[in-house]
Amino acid sequence: MTSREPEALVPAAVDTLPINFAILDDEGMILHTNRAWQEFGKANEIELRPDTVGTNYLEVTAQAETETARTVADGLAEILDGERELFEHEYPCHSPDEQRWFLMRAAPFTDDGRRYVAVAHFDITERYEYQRRLEQSNEQLEQFAYAVSHDLREPLRMVTSYLQLLEQQYGDELDEDADEFIEFAVDGAERMEKMIEGILTYSRIDTQDNGLGSVDLEAVIDDVLQDLDVRIEETDAEITTESLPTVQGDASQLRQLFQNLLSNAIEYSGEGVPRVTISATREDDEWMVSVSDEGIGIDASDTDRVFEVFQRLHSHEEHEGTGIGLALCKRIVDKHGGDIWLESEPGEGTTISFTLPAVSEGAN
Repeated sequence: MTSREPEALVPAAVDTLPINFAILDDEGMILHTNRAWQEFGKANEIELRPDTVGTNYLEVTAQAETETARTVADGLAEILDGERELFEHEYPCHSPDEQRWFLMRAAPFTDDGRRYVAVAHFDITERYEYQRRLEQSNEQLEQFAYAVSHDLREPLRMVTSYLQLLEQQYGDELDEDADEFIEFAVDGAERMEKMIEGILTYSRIDTQDNGLGSVDLEAVIDDVLQDLDVRIEETDAEITTESLPTVQGDASQLRQLFQNLLSNAIEYSGEGVPRVTISATREDDEWMVSVSDEGIGIDASDTDRVFEVFQRLHSHEEHEGTGIGLALCKRIVDKHGGDIWLESEPGEGTTISFTLPAVSEGAN
């Protein structure tokens, strides 16, 4: 018994795949469809899936006056013209009985010098539904965190006010231990209020939609330095800013981002004068911005943990803070579609870098 050559097995294997698959020639004509494509086309009246070999996919798609059809037609045309090597598009495909979502992928290949396009449609309904439920759950958690944090602020302020009033009214009658107890209680209440404020800010990042626009980072830094003027004077901090770009973003959130990063750099400067450098380099359609200091640094094993909420590497006696600052920075960068990371050596300083989208051509 002789085994079949691998090339001979390919059509049979493709035919059994639970993925709608087709091959087009360099003009968009359908040359081959697998069984899943054919069965789906027969069972559903779907304009984007002509299942007849010999039909021009582009022509049939162009006849459908929908946004999805136009997007697919344009993407495939660019592939056939050699302007791109991969096209992806997610789209709904609903019937009267059920709602489904698909991911279309198209990529070119050559055979004997001729260009062809492989087209596949993946059913992503389960993933789409899971993602939607996750987004709804996150939104509910954010709303819950906001509501709880907001409601806690007033009674906490009342506790602080009454403790201070007690100290003012009866300070002469209290002994040294009582004064110390009140001081501890007030300090704890004030720290808790800062944490609640941090939670409120953290929960607002995704719910507040100020819209993305062109943001001049040099102007943002000027505002942040003005806000931190007292702190900079108290510590004699030296902030060096290289040429910074204009990016696509939310100006208020980017201001919060830089304020947190500069505050951290000053706080963890060690015994020496804080020295911080802000720089930026272009990488394709993104800008990589870095904030570097010469401070105490952190161990490599903690570089990921510092971006988690309430993760502190030092006690309150050593350094002030709520453990939310860098988590907030990560959330802001995530919302802008970027990445953030940290490089550091104990005693050698820290560099926190993140990416932001460059301003697209023609943007205001």
